[in-house]
Amino acid sequence: MEFQCPHCGISMTSEDANAGEVVACPACSQRFEIPKASPQPAVPTVPGKTRRKLRGGWDEEDHANVNFLLSLGIGVAVTVVFLLMLVPFKGQPWSDIFLKRGWVNFAEVFLFVWGMVILSLKWRKSRHQRNAMLLDVVPTSLGAEINAETVPEFVDHIYKLPMQLRDSLMVNRIRKAVELFEKRNDNGEVTVILNAQSDIDANRISGSYTLLKVFLWAIPILGFIGTVQGLSQAVGSLSAGGTDPEALKQSINNLTSGLGIAFDTTLLGLVLSMIMSFPMAAMQKAEEETLTLIDAFCAEKLLPRLNDSRSAGADHLLLQAESLPSFAASLMKAHEVFLVNLNQATAMLSQAGETLQRRLDSHQTHVEGAFIQAINRLTTETRETLTKPTVEMGHYLETMGRGIASLDETLRKLGGETIVVQKKGLFSR
Repeated sequence: MEFQCPHCGISMTSEDANAGEVVACPACSQRFEIPKASPQPAVPTVPGKTRRKLRGGWDEEDHANVNFLLSLGIGVAVTVVFLLMLVPFKGQPWSDIFLKRGWVNFAEVFLFVWGMVILSLKWRKSRHQRNAMLLDVVPTSLGAEINAETVPEFVDHIYKLPMQLRDSLMVNRIRKAVELFEKRNDNGEVTVILNAQSDIDANRISGSYTLLKVFLWAIPILGFIGTVQGLSQAVGSLSAGGTDPEALKQSINNLTSGLGIAFDTTLLGLVLSMIMSFPMAAMQKAEEETLTLIDAFCAEKLLPRLNDSRSAGADHLLLQAESLPSFAASLMKAHEVFLVNLNQATAMLSQAGETLQRRLDSHQTHVEGAFIQAINRLTTETRETLTKPTVEMGHYLETMGRGIASLDETLRKLGGETIVVQKKGLFSR
């Protein structure tokens, strides 16, 4: 649920089970009480569809971890009762191992009893999970498949289950999956949330054995501590004997007593840890098998019945194929005819391509020849056009040169006659 700090107004979220607890605001550090969750409003009615409500689930207990304080109190009480029951048998060797070996043996017995109490409480939880697996959570009487129209009926059926069996791993996982399918109508998202919830449950069960594993480690360690303590006491008593026979006798008695404490504490620690390891392994195996059965139910019984209508067209074709025995044969025949026609068309296209290529090559050769002839003709005509004026210009210049030479000759002749005339006149004078 969502709520706000009454002092600074920062928005926060918390589980519904934490309502009423006093917490400190992470922003202003002011303490306040978490308000109770308000009821969720119903979704408005949609014409033509089933009315759906935001149900919100229920408070889920921890199905793997036991109550720490409860197990501790029961362990202390059982340990005290067990030691008091041994008081009348004080003096017996088997009774003295528990009563006359000091605090180490008391601690070993307490840890062993506490561990067995935790296993007993976990066994009760495991039996509750087994009983809940007998429920028909998604009955076929409500529909052969779970689709958008029938899913509200399945959700309502889950909410009508007895509360003592409703809060279980199997029912909670199926409820979350079906409610997600009701909101999103997507098989893929339901598969993802089922896998994620399976991992969460497995990690939670694995983590619930952490304290028991500490006990299995601590009980033998306490036995070794008692051994060291007993040997130290024995060695100390032997050195204090001196030369007095009575004192030496007393030190020998203390030595044997110290050795008895040393070996008895180790023996008791090893025996208790070994005894506790067997029911612990059996309990862990039983819980893992329960998770495996729940995973198998979700994968084999729940998911195949979910229909999000995303493959309706394919399903319709499959139904038609099953109802018409000759459909497959006709389809195969049509496929063969199609392949034959496709091969023929491919051959025709290949032949047409070759013919087109030959025509293109011939046309290219013709075009190249015509282009070369045109270039040659153009070159010849251009050469002739440019050469003729040059020849004519040469003839013209040659004619002009002869005219100039003739004129020059004429001028020379005229010049000679003038000189002769001038000379004749000079002489006549």
